[in-house]
Amino acid sequence: MTCCCNPGKINLTIQQNIHKLFKGSNAPLLLILGIWFIINLLQAALTGLFDDEALFWMYGQRLSWGYYEHPPMVGLLIRGGYEIFQNELGVRLLFVVASTVSIFLLLKLAHVTNYLLFASLCFSPLIMQVGGFMAAPDIPMIFFILLFFLVYKKYLEKDSFIISVLWGFIMAAMIYSKYNAILVILFTILSNLNLLKKRSFYVAAGVALLFFVPHILWSVYNDNPTIYYHLIERNYRQTHHLRYLIEFIGGQFGIYGPLMAPFFFWFTLTFKTNNLFERSLKFSVIGILLFFLIYTLRGQVEPNWTVPAFVPMIILTYKSLVNRKKLHKIIYYLAAISIVLMIFFRFYLINDFLKLPRKVVNLSELYNWKEWAKDIEKLADGRPVVFFNSYQRASKYTFYSGKQATTLEDFNSHRTQFYYWTDLEKNLQGKKVFVAGFSSFLYFPDKREYLGKNGVTTYYGEENNFQSFYRVPLKTMLSKLTFPANSEVILPVRIFNPDEKPLHFNQDSSRHSQLVYHFIQQGPYVAEEVPSTDITNMVIQGRYSDTIMMIKTPSQPGRYHFWVSIKTGWMRAGHNENHQIMDVY
Repeated sequence: MTCCCNPGKINLTIQQNIHKLFKGSNAPLLLILGIWFIINLLQAALTGLFDDEALFWMYGQRLSWGYYEHPPMVGLLIRGGYEIFQNELGVRLLFVVASTVSIFLLLKLAHVTNYLLFASLCFSPLIMQVGGFMAAPDIPMIFFILLFFLVYKKYLEKDSFIISVLWGFIMAAMIYSKYNAILVILFTILSNLNLLKKRSFYVAAGVALLFFVPHILWSVYNDNPTIYYHLIERNYRQTHHLRYLIEFIGGQFGIYGPLMAPFFFWFTLTFKTNNLFERSLKFSVIGILLFFLIYTLRGQVEPNWTVPAFVPMIILTYKSLVNRKKLHKIIYYLAAISIVLMIFFRFYLINDFLKLPRKVVNLSELYNWKEWAKDIEKLADGRPVVFFNSYQRASKYTFYSGKQATTLEDFNSHRTQFYYWTDLEKNLQGKKVFVAGFSSFLYFPDKREYLGKNGVTTYYGEENNFQSFYRVPLKTMLSKLTFPANSEVILPVRIFNPDEKPLHFNQDSSRHSQLVYHFIQQGPYVAEEVPSTDITNMVIQGRYSDTIMMIKTPSQPGRYHFWVSIKTGWMRAGHNENHQIMDVY
């Protein structure tokens, strides 16, 4: 039996089909977008949730105009996707769509003609590979930054009312995605100060402000938690500024790729701008990088905070290299190495096949949490679950078990969004609950431990009559705290009632409640959980009640962070008051 097929004709047919595929000008574009979308869709479906994604999913379950650390766009997008698929894919679905559309907009803004060069630059960085599917605020921020520059380019060509209104709406959407997007607006203005002379620019600014009013009102109503966290609470114990500087520089090479980052930085810095649009791109990149470089003098900077610079950086680097054909071969080789490593990394995100020690690579937040949640659910045996100092575990447990959980942050941890979901703690009062934590020093009644398949040790216990006052706000009623060293001082303290009904601190006669205080100076504690006033028998009938407490100032003069907490029974003191500065002389 002989084959009637002609290998030569088959080969010619394949070549003709490939030629037809790329004959149309949009074929390479569609190929890039299609591959990117499919890869990220599969990754989104097969990869377990990152810790922060689980928290952002809870944002989506409790939509609001703002959250403790982030604006609301991430929650809104997750809600939209999760309405379609109730799993990891649903959490990430609209982010995959947004990242794909962002690639399209980036191609158009850069006027790409060499698709291989563009793909080599765009898909090499780690931040792009992870950001292509992850449900995080960076993806919608990048999407709206691209729209911002696209409309700004039109605005420079034609100054019109409609373009100004659209531009203002996009400005608001950028900041609703992530706060550091405001730096793009700031450095665009600095690149073209004549904007301040145009009435149309103030129309855009007014529209942006108008759309942002709901978030501002939310922030004011909740005592500006995001501003307090980012400007005060996050940095008050951070003192190793040289280390932060070194980590920042290393982090930038990490997220933009150690092989490709030198090209990004060099060709962006040396790019000669020809117009106001290109000038805005360059100002944004340099301005954002310098801003966070300087910020390391104040505290630690996360590497991904510079992501707003990625969009203009890609455009300028591509424009710089597109006509330098001698460098293309080097770029292609380096990109090939980077992309192969990224493909390997993507598989590792799905399955921990290397079993590397956590000291080397710690991606434990991705693996076996569904099994962990089922095991905790069995141990809880129908009781509500309360985690201590772990919004990550509370969010993961809620997502994978379908059962509501909460977390309580003690005085040594910063608040999280759970502090503002007051119903979660309120609904547990007086109930039998399952209490759990992840530090061996934490005390729990009838304490035991469980080692999960994910390698995480959970310490847990049982409480038959749960009472907590972590969400009861306090305020030291002195505008200025200046006292002599090693002296006893009486402080007036106001305790607020977060509910409409009377607040009783003696719900359980076996547990006392008291006001305690804490001192920190340059990082370490000087004093913590120092007991002062017993409030066990206090009843607050109205909005608040005033009392006094006796404190002893530190023996050494200096500037200290000071705050007051409520401690009840066996639990560690809560985070009831914002930190205040106390000067001791």
